[in-house]
Amino acid sequence: MSAQSIKHISVMPEYKEESVKIPVAITMVLLLLVCTPLVLWIIKINDEGSRATDISQYNALVSKVNNDVRTVDAILRNDAEELEAIRSAQRTQVVTLIVPEVVIIEERAGAAKAKPLNISLDGIYWSPNNPLVSIGDETYRIGDVLQGYEIIGINKTTVQFQAADGTLIVKDMYEDLLMK
Repeated sequence: MSAQSIKHISVMPEYKEESVKIPVAITMVLLLLVCTPLVLWIIKINDEGSRATDISQYNALVSKVNNDVRTVDAILRNDAEELEAIRSAQRTQVVTLIVPEVVIIEERAGAAKAKPLNISLDGIYWSPNNPLVSIGDETYRIGDVLQGYEIIGINKTTVQFQAADGTLIVKDMYEDLLMK
């Protein structure tokens, strides 16, 4: 018989390993596009909270300085009636000094003592028109009363409470974290 040569035909193409460089590069670009705005958003939120805290401390300081200027002015003018009005206002006034990490309440002579406010803020739902605060699985708004204290202000990171006797307390959302 005659020898016929058999030609081998390959049905499957030759195996060639694909590079992982392109999928890794695409994944990295997608992560960068997603994570960068999130990081910038978090930084902006933190800056806003810091700015709000700085403003409230500034406002308290301005109020104290204005009162001191009024007192000095009355002394220089030798105005006994004005000095007596300032002194009588200071006797019943409760001064809240805001210090980073702690809220200190100083009582003036003649002020009735309010019960301590024993709460922990769970969350603040900030909205310029309708801010809310979550305390102990309940949601409160400005004007609500809790433990004898009325909520008089809700900011992005703080809540201001006032007792019937005028005692003011400012609770910071991050107070528990700072105290640990």
